[in-house]
Amino acid sequence: MNPETFMRYRGRILGLLIAIVFSILYLTIGFGYTVAVAIFVLIGYLIGKWIDGDLDVSTYIQALFSRRD
Repeated sequence: MNPETFMRYRGRILGLLIAIVFSILYLTIGFGYTVAVAIFVLIGYLIGKWIDGDLDVSTYIQALFSRRD
């Protein structure tokens, strides 16, 4: 597979790989544990994005606590 093809379909390939991993987790450890793993993966991703400087937490906090008229 050449890199151009991978870059064109990277979202589909990544989604397929994630689905396979979570399917295997669901079948081996059950639904509840799989949801817990997914939550921890999401939290880890967000922390990593924040550390890299790509996530502006203050904007989300302001939007959460701002008054809507």
